[in-house]
Amino acid sequence: MNTSTVIDFIKSGWRMIAILTVVSLIAILVLLFVAGLLFLPAETTFSGGAVTYYPK
Repeated sequence: MNTSTVIDFIKSGWRMIAILTVVSLIAILVLLFVAGLLFLPAETTFSGGAVTYYPK
């Protein structure tokens, strides 16, 4: 596969490549956020009916 074939593929599918890149980055950020809530030790306090997380 030569360089012009790669460039033609990127030109023809750049929208799909951009969408997949953005979706992948958002998915990684969401997974990191959920992992932080689940696996990092945190104290939960109730104040005025709201739940507040204080990381240790």
